[in-house]
Amino acid sequence: MQANGSGSDGANGSTAGEIDPDVDLDIISNTYRAIIDQEAFDAMIASWQTKLRRIPDDENGSRRLSPALLAQLALARNTLESLDLPTENDPLVRAVQEVPGPALVLSPEGRVAVTNTEAASALGARQGSFLDADRIDPRSLETYRTLMRAANKRANRSQAILRLMPLQGNHTILAEAWLLSRDGHNADFVVIRSLEIEWTERASDMLGQAFGLSVAEIDIARLFFKVRDVAEIAAKRGVSLLTVRTQLKSIMAKTEAPSQVDLMRLLAMTAGRAIQDRQGKTDSWRDPLGREEILTLPGGRAIAWTWLGHPDGRPVILCRGLPMCYLLPPDIEDQLTEAGVKLLALSRPGFGNSSQHAELSPLEDNLAALRGFLDKVVGEPCVGIGLSNGLVPLLAEAQTHPDRFRSLIAIGYTGVLDRSGIRRLQPTQQAMMRLAGMMPWLVDLMAKQAHRMIQTYGVDWYIERAYRTRPLDYSTCADANLTPFIRNACAHLLAQGHSTFVRELILARSDIDDAVEALKIPLTWLAPTEDGVFDEAGFRQIENRNKRIRMQPLRDAGELALYQQTSRIVDLIIREAHGMPAAR
Repeated sequence: MQANGSGSDGANGSTAGEIDPDVDLDIISNTYRAIIDQEAFDAMIASWQTKLRRIPDDENGSRRLSPALLAQLALARNTLESLDLPTENDPLVRAVQEVPGPALVLSPEGRVAVTNTEAASALGARQGSFLDADRIDPRSLETYRTLMRAANKRANRSQAILRLMPLQGNHTILAEAWLLSRDGHNADFVVIRSLEIEWTERASDMLGQAFGLSVAEIDIARLFFKVRDVAEIAAKRGVSLLTVRTQLKSIMAKTEAPSQVDLMRLLAMTAGRAIQDRQGKTDSWRDPLGREEILTLPGGRAIAWTWLGHPDGRPVILCRGLPMCYLLPPDIEDQLTEAGVKLLALSRPGFGNSSQHAELSPLEDNLAALRGFLDKVVGEPCVGIGLSNGLVPLLAEAQTHPDRFRSLIAIGYTGVLDRSGIRRLQPTQQAMMRLAGMMPWLVDLMAKQAHRMIQTYGVDWYIERAYRTRPLDYSTCADANLTPFIRNACAHLLAQGHSTFVRELILARSDIDDAVEALKIPLTWLAPTEDGVFDEAGFRQIENRNKRIRMQPLRDAGELALYQQTSRIVDLIIREAHGMPAAR
């Protein structure tokens, strides 16, 4: 059953379900509460954990869910779909939405954590990338640097006024800047928001209707508000200084403004009123490296990717999974370049800007995208890296076409390599993984509730539930300088909605165990020891299944290993790319 199957189909498919009065009632009650109550989501998961402990994890498990329970949950899903989008409560996102002009939030080292569309357009700000120092007016550069030092607790300044240099135009943008502290983070963020008021069509309409200005006079007023220089206005309109001065006098007479200062005050109030109900729109997901390319296949499939390292280097493909890691940090680009390696970060179906095809199973969808990418972009044997479930399509393709890859690297836990680890997953992942194999539409409901909470409370809501029982990963998320990467990876996952998350859970249960036994190329499994799932004795069994597989514990690393043990991972990538024996 696909993740978008109807609730009624799921309910009708369970004709011999068993009723657990108290547990079923808790599930129903907490499911409805979880639509609006963030704490109820945890209670809902706990209720499902109780229920699932009484149900076998096999193909008959769904028959133990009663039709009455499923019918109520189907109604809950219909209720959820009828609701409007929630109000944004993430402080970092609110900071860029509260103004209609350019606004962004920087990490303490100067990377863009959040940006709105205006800042992306005017300043070239991309989430995950550094703000270009050329965008800071030289007169404000020292003030900006002082504020950044203060974000790292090395100066006392907490706010400032900055002049910004937009990509287009000769005029600077006056902006306010201040420090924003977040509980649990080791440093402060820096908020930069334009103080400039945009002139809109509504402002022109208001001015014309209120004072009876002509079309030409409205345009003169607009230019006066924006450039404040009579000579420049004359040059832009291609008229003489006398003409502009005459029209300004006419405008002042009609508006009863005794001086140009009073006229400017009136125009500012008009422009401000015109945008009073408008908010800045958070920028959609963008490649933080600014290198994204999109391949469109004849059938309409879009495959997006970006890259790090040497532009003509040996190709290495990185396929991410659910962990909040999309790219290796750009800081290691020099290391890859010097080694002659080109790391291609593939956006798998549903991630970022790669199209998802719901008529295919998740594995079929991923294989179609991977094969198209290998055929059209790579064109030669390469090293494949699978982060968590990102390994699944690589293994499946290696079984069919072993000559595609010279070797594979697995980073992090995936059920394909050790099914027993599912029992050690944290409660939310474990419950949703179980239900993905029984009733995908129930997981779709839960994922939609979680997505709604992320929209309301921000990425921190998800981080709290995903990592609070894993100290190392939790502390990594508290590093304000890693926030841009984690937020970018979350936006990459959710760019097309919650369905990508659901299909990832279904992909994780794909039956490709035969591909493990049939693997004909080397596979190194980097197993983080601090991810809450690691069991060395159990994981070592994979080496008995296929002598080409080597399990290597990755010490002092959790699910976010790409950000915790970057240098060790990059060293292995370079060695594999050049066919060198891996260091122990």
